[in-house]
Amino acid sequence: MMPTHYDRERLAQAHFQELLREAEHERLLAQLPQPNRSVLLPARLLLFLRALQLKLRQEFQRRTA
Repeated sequence: MMPTHYDRERLAQAHFQELLREAEHERLLAQLPQPNRSVLLPARLLLFLRALQLKLRQEFQRRTA
């Protein structure tokens, strides 16, 4: 079946609406504050060290029990 002028117009309108939604989404994302990388790295390192501390403590307690 060959699309009619009405079908092509409807598809073009749907595509245009999708582009508008994507543009609005990108605009909203651009307004979000960017993460401060100078804070993220030390925070991740701290979480890693705390997890390591817990594992070592558990292993030590297991060995001494």
